[in-house]
Amino acid sequence: MHQDAIPGFGTDMDADEPARSVHAGRIVLTVLAVVAAVALVGVIAAGAVTASARHGAEQAQAVLRETNTIATRFAKAHKASDLADAKAWSRLDARISDNARILDEPAARLSIRDAGSLKDRAGKANKDTNTLVSAARRALAIKQEADARESLAKAVGEATKLRDGAKRDDDTGTAIDDLTTILERAAEPGKDVTVKELEDLVSRVEQARKTLEQAIATQAEHAKAKRAAEEKAARERQERERQSEQQTVPDPTPPQQQQQWIPQYQSGQSGQSGQSGGTGSQPGNGWSVPAPSDGNGLPGNDPGL
Repeated sequence: MHQDAIPGFGTDMDADEPARSVHAGRIVLTVLAVVAAVALVGVIAAGAVTASARHGAEQAQAVLRETNTIATRFAKAHKASDLADAKAWSRLDARISDNARILDEPAARLSIRDAGSLKDRAGKANKDTNTLVSAARRALAIKQEADARESLAKAVGEATKLRDGAKRDDDTGTAIDDLTTILERAAEPGKDVTVKELEDLVSRVEQARKTLEQAIATQAEHAKAKRAAEEKAARERQERERQSEQQTVPDPTPPQQQQQWIPQYQSGQSGQSGQSGGTGSQPGNGWSVPAPSDGNGLPGNDPGL
């Protein structure tokens, strides 16, 4: 039987067909919308996970950058010879170089996996850097203490030598006592003394030594002035003695007095008054002549007498 002959078959059912098609389309659209929404949610979720991974890597880099800055400043402020352990310096220097490469990685463009790897490596690098900086600081402190103790020992030795060779008097007595006091403290500083305390002891010893040096210089100036005064006094005394001797010693060649020849007359010789004798008096002559003086006031011996 043909469908047209079936009552109601070509009438109501055909009329409902468009409605069913619309309904089916709506269902398909709804399903597609749900699928799209689920996909979108997945995409959003995946993006959120990726963004979170990248953000975590960036945060780890920021922490490492701060730690690496501290390490770099320490390295610039010191050198290998400042540390007691040279290996502590080389390890820190190598770590700083590795950190620079980690910090240069573009975390914002990495995949979830790469961002996670970067985060882990940055975290480990930060921990290692802190450990190496601490080790370097300890090595620096050990070297600084050793250097300070060596400087103190040298200062004590020089000051002790100066003090032992100094001559005590009014100029140097106080300086010697002050230096001795600080030397007693600096000779045995102790094991628990800090580097700053050691450096302070070095400064105090050197200052006390310089004070004694100045006192010794003053002592030398006073001694020089005293010698000059003594030499001047000696010269003046010698000059006075010389002048005194010149005033008391007589002239070794006094002038001689001129002798005069005085005639002497004798009585009873009037008949021979016109005759002159030789030198001296002779019997029968009317006068006599005394002998010449020999320079001492006494008449000399005349061989003609």
